[in-house]
Amino acid sequence: MFGRGAIELNPRKFWSWFASESQGIANALEALQRGESDAEWAIIGLNERIRRFDNTLEADVVRTLDGQCHLTILGEPQSVSVLLDAAPRLAGWRFSPRAALSDPRRVPFRTAPRPSLDLLSGPLHEAYA
Repeated sequence: MFGRGAIELNPRKFWSWFASESQGIANALEALQRGESDAEWAIIGLNERIRRFDNTLEADVVRTLDGQCHLTILGEPQSVSVLLDAAPRLAGWRFSPRAALSDPRRVPFRTAPRPSLDLLSGPLHEAYA
């Protein structure tokens, strides 16, 4: 699925790969949203593949409130532009560049703080038990 390979200078090769993997990435995000699994493998594989086109690029995927998957690409502006200009139209997907500091409040899921289990053993929880 996310095999290694040589550098790809043609953005169509990336988008061809992405089109074949987009449903799996969307499913991983949906499972993450339901709390069923970790989708980190999908983001890692996506970033490995996008770096074949340009090793300065980084991709992130989120599911928006309307249920669409939104892929943002950060990196050298010329490479981002070339890649996004070749992007296909895929149902359920949006693609856009990401400014370096577009939303400082957004924390990628893999670095977001995990909820503490201490809340379950605290005095408030015991009062309702």
